[in-house]
Amino acid sequence: MMRRAVIIYWMIFVAFLIPFILGKNVIALAESFHDLIDALTITFSYYVTRIVNNSSSVYTYGLHRLEVLSAVINLMIIIFGSIFTLYLSLIFSSSEYSLLTIILSMIVIPLLLSIENEDEKDFNKKSVVLHSLFDILSYIIGILVLIVYHITSINIVILLGVISIVILSIFMSINPLKQSFLIMLEGSPINTNELEKDLKGINPGVHHIHVWAICGHIKVATIHVEVNENMTVKEIDVEREKIQRFLKEKYDIDHVTIQFESKKVD
Repeated sequence: MMRRAVIIYWMIFVAFLIPFILGKNVIALAESFHDLIDALTITFSYYVTRIVNNSSSVYTYGLHRLEVLSAVINLMIIIFGSIFTLYLSLIFSSSEYSLLTIILSMIVIPLLLSIENEDEKDFNKKSVVLHSLFDILSYIIGILVLIVYHITSINIVILLGVISIVILSIFMSINPLKQSFLIMLEGSPINTNELEKDLKGINPGVHHIHVWAICGHIKVATIHVEVNENMTVKEIDVEREKIQRFLKEKYDIDHVTIQFESKKVD
């Protein structure tokens, strides 16, 4: 999916660059510049997917936080790209928005529709799909606005269309940005109060729970468990397996560290 997205965005960049080179269309130039930024961003996202699993003695969990960073960059490009489009609509005359833009947009939409998310938990890939979805909606709005403008010649139609794209970009980015910053600030992806209540049903000695996410699909937890001081290592191991199995099956927590204590220690 990511490789296809990279190819498509570079094709879109070339598609808008050629009309500028041949006809000096300033709108085609502006759109090709926007598409160049998109292509570079998607290429960076693709590169990130290739290296995130490279763990080392320094990056023991790999480079999965790059997925979140890449997602944030993608989302910020969506927002600032739409604001850039608003700026262009203010400095260029409406007559420069030609039928060529409509035709190219109609060609681009089917290409973007072919970008599908194969991993719903991967923030990086989700952000690329969101980016392409936003671009599809933007091109559709742009086509409708330009058609109305060519029929009515009312200049404000283009401005209103671009403002709607800016609002759409902010609306679509709010929730993914919140999720990304939650991971970057090591917030818990689940309700730890509910988790503690569930775990106490398995072992009442559970306390001092911490849960955070490395990225969108890797959750980590540390837990303290108070046990009877006469328990054998084998019995403690049985308790550990029960807790780990439960966390994986219900909460999809991959990495769990459990500290067993003969008395409660915080």
